[in-house]
Amino acid sequence: MKVGIVGLPNVGKSSLFNLLTEANAHVAKFPFTTIDRNLGFVSIPDKRLLKIVEITKPPKVKFASIEFIDIAGLIKGAAQGDGLGNKFLSHIRDVDLIIHLLRCFTDPDIPHTDNDVVPKRDYEIVRTELFLSDLAIVERRIQKIKKKIECKEEFVKLEKVRDSLSQAKIPEHTVPDLPLLSTKKEIVVLNIDEDGKFVNGVEGYRLSVELEEDVREFTDEEREDLRKDAGLDSGGLPGLVELCLAELSIIIFYTIKGEEVRAWPIKKGTKILDAAGMIHSDMKDGFIKAEVLSYDDFISTQGFTQAQQSGKTKIEGKDCIVKDGDIVLIKFRS
Repeated sequence: MKVGIVGLPNVGKSSLFNLLTEANAHVAKFPFTTIDRNLGFVSIPDKRLLKIVEITKPPKVKFASIEFIDIAGLIKGAAQGDGLGNKFLSHIRDVDLIIHLLRCFTDPDIPHTDNDVVPKRDYEIVRTELFLSDLAIVERRIQKIKKKIECKEEFVKLEKVRDSLSQAKIPEHTVPDLPLLSTKKEIVVLNIDEDGKFVNGVEGYRLSVELEEDVREFTDEEREDLRKDAGLDSGGLPGLVELCLAELSIIIFYTIKGEEVRAWPIKKGTKILDAAGMIHSDMKDGFIKAEVLSYDDFISTQGFTQAQQSGKTKIEGKDCIVKDGDIVLIKFRS
């Protein structure tokens, strides 16, 4: 699963990326500091994993993670190639979820592409470029198939998609293998000034990149209090990661094997055979059965072996749907 951070130049994308990934992407007070996209992985905060580790005391622990991509700033005209727009838009096609970061702070040292900060207008600029880029793709597809009789059904659908895009509306109809940007899931994040006083008139997840940079050494409780005092969402960066997981329908399952306890991110509704394949392809190819224990039963019995002895584990076949928090032991032919 990939999450892309998009927005106009100088809204704080690379700074947010650095905070989330603990990377060191270059940040400067001028547009187009980022030309090539930055890639990084974010460990998913997981209190359940910490509790499992507390009980099992393994030498190795691995948190689940999701990939974040810092995408260079889009400007008006990006869909026509302005500001390397086509390159930047192509980077968005690779992601499963968009974090649309809006600047909700003023700073004379950090220029704005339109000289003044109007979040609603800025949001519409980026969304318009996504719609225009999609419209160009649909037009090209229509021109390619319009004379092919066998593509009549697709042609009708494409016309409906084009009509929606022309009105800056997300299309209700879908066409296979059509890489649209405007239909991607989106979380709007407001990068608000540290005191939270900026009036923006836009709904979204309220975060201050500046505040998050200042409170990295504080306790969780102190950070939450400062966010609340500034009128921000109290969850801060971990809350944003949780929101991403929810939008992507990601759940977590666990494995306890040998010296390692590990958390694995999967899509809700994944079958246990496919979960086995995530761990190792041999496990999927040679799958025999899975022994599954719920997190709550693991905690109540204080261990996987104890749960087995208490009859709490369940033997499941390949079509079993993995549930959030399941602890899984795969039996397979090597």
